[in-house]
Amino acid sequence: MILSHRRTSDSVWQMRFDNLFGIRGAGRITKGQAKVFALLDGFDSLPEDAEVYVVLEGSTLVHVTRALSDVMLCFIVPGHNLAEVVSVQAYLCSETTPLTWVGGASLEYVQDDAQDLAEHLVVHGHCLSSRDHEDLSSLFNLGQQSSRWAMDRRVALAMANLDIPQNWNVLGSHSGDEHSFRESPLHMAVRWGLYRLAELLLCQPGGLMAVSLPNEEGVTPLQLAQTAGNTELLELLTHPPNPLATPPAGLSQVWADRSRLLRFCHDMGNLTLTVRQNLRWSSEDSRHADILFLRDRLRDEDFLREIRALRRERVETLSGKEELVDDPAETALYSDMKRAAVEENDYEELLMFCLHEEDEVDDPSQFDSGKDFV
Repeated sequence: MILSHRRTSDSVWQMRFDNLFGIRGAGRITKGQAKVFALLDGFDSLPEDAEVYVVLEGSTLVHVTRALSDVMLCFIVPGHNLAEVVSVQAYLCSETTPLTWVGGASLEYVQDDAQDLAEHLVVHGHCLSSRDHEDLSSLFNLGQQSSRWAMDRRVALAMANLDIPQNWNVLGSHSGDEHSFRESPLHMAVRWGLYRLAELLLCQPGGLMAVSLPNEEGVTPLQLAQTAGNTELLELLTHPPNPLATPPAGLSQVWADRSRLLRFCHDMGNLTLTVRQNLRWSSEDSRHADILFLRDRLRDEDFLREIRALRRERVETLSGKEELVDDPAETALYSDMKRAAVEENDYEELLMFCLHEEDEVDDPSQFDSGKDFV
């Protein structure tokens, strides 16, 4: 199997493909809705009814996603909760043949600046000050409009994928000090003009109350938006989203049972199954069952229609303007890939990998050139 990737502005964490089953070459992509291309080695063509499912297995979570089945496969790398190496396995599924393993690889989730900023806001959310935004703005290069727009999308996705403690809230408060004046993560998002991050924070515990929470200078996030003249944020804060119905960072989630979570990315139009890692997953039969479960959900038009309807009718464009969202079914990942296997754009960086089922593994040292992300 030959693998490649395209880096997109929707990425969140950085990844690196490591050699396994004879991968030749190495590359880094960003975690969270990053497109990966793959060519199955030894397959001239696939059966007409064939589908390829990709399984990414980490230490605590396993993700199952569908690839576009053509000469060139393409799938979306799901968001993950840890920086770690995960295995990547591809399976061929059709009505006429049993579920068949067709290739494997490994990749590494590595933290980037968006992940660092998201973690900082969560870990230090209870002790932020109005001066912190300047230091963090310099540290994370938030001084320019273009940098802020790109970071907004990435940090919102990063925070949406964090394993946030259950007792965490946007107010940064603990029992008994809920009314203390403090700078909240929402203050920070408004100061930076990060719309998507602010929208995500409003949907978290304490988010709606934080709109009118004064900091140590007596200023609320709403007042900050008014002073800055940011009409988009002002509209968001005065008419906040319903936390129970708004997809966090464009991700709608539906629990199928206690261990299986279906996640739909509205921006990319793809559905992923995430499973909590346990001993049951080590069973090949259970792995197959989860693949078939995702396949059934992808064929359930009523389910897909309902989950697509959760999307808010607003997206940000590169120009920073608002536009109505088209039908996700028409702008989804799969229809996009049918138009072009590899589309050139400003965010693209294409690397190729070769994967053979019985190849010898190349020297791992050859993959360590270039800058490592930590």
